[in-house]
Amino acid sequence: MILVTGANGLVGSFLCKELIGKGYRVRALIRKNSDISLLKEFEDKLEIHIGDLNDAGSLIDAMNHVECIVHTAAMISFWSKRRDEMFQTNVEGTRNILNAALEFGIKKFIHISSVAAIGRKVSDTFINETNTWEESALNTRYAVTKHQAELEVYRAVEEGLNAILVNPSIILGPALKGTSTARLFEYVAQKNKFYTEGYMNYVDVRDVVSSILFFIENQTPSGERYILNAGIVRYKEFFEAIAQVLNIEPPKISARPWMRALAWRFYAVKSFFTGKEPLITRETASVSAHKFEYQSDKIKKTTNIVFNPLKETVVWTCANLFKDKQLK
Repeated sequence: MILVTGANGLVGSFLCKELIGKGYRVRALIRKNSDISLLKEFEDKLEIHIGDLNDAGSLIDAMNHVECIVHTAAMISFWSKRRDEMFQTNVEGTRNILNAALEFGIKKFIHISSVAAIGRKVSDTFINETNTWEESALNTRYAVTKHQAELEVYRAVEEGLNAILVNPSIILGPALKGTSTARLFEYVAQKNKFYTEGYMNYVDVRDVVSSILFFIENQTPSGERYILNAGIVRYKEFFEAIAQVLNIEPPKISARPWMRALAWRFYAVKSFFTGKEPLITRETASVSAHKFEYQSDKIKKTTNIVFNPLKETVVWTCANLFKDKQLK
């Protein structure tokens, strides 16, 4: 039995589908009242367990007959209003499920982290698994919580848990509309005019899932981390690739530094009145101005993975996100 936390999210749902297709028994840990649209296609083949990372009782109930845990559940937010909630999910929630895994003697724990957890500083250009965390203004609140979650994983490894860490860059794929990186595709689809001059490291969700499957099915040293990054692209070129598939005009106006400063302030005010998370925050505006490139040599050597090219990822994602549109 494999337990997948955050099973209704982008990575979790695609992982569950692949595991079921391979004949595994899968238990999906999902919070009450969560949107399970991404699981509908194969919901009847899943064992759905309603629980919460911060409810120790529900975690204990979820552990019965489980041999492997894939911990994909996390909160991604750059909104200061959700800072405490993000800490509770990413840090305390990870600590809780690690403790339960130790108590039940789980054979393998795969922690889906983020390249953000490695940390960033101005002097960095190329980042790999040998980089170590340093405090920096370029580390977002989200990055801090993911780093702290990793410290919990390493603590559990010291206590005897067989665990590895997978660090994807920005994960692309047909997430629920209005969530995750689906918002980037929707931004272009809405024919917005501006683009940032920054860069984006990316990886296809299907490549993330295939890597997780490798670690489920193969023995690897405990406590190791693996960066998953297919490449780096300018936001301008990324938006152009989406627009080409959607057969619309791409954003053509470069957002200058003063525009980015106005943009995050505008969205902050808008969020105050709507209660919805802003598309741009002070943190994202700051980080987008720097170029960091994450290296995937270790995962390539370990698994022989061949990443999906960006064009294929964009075409596939658009086809699934915008089924009502005439695509090119």
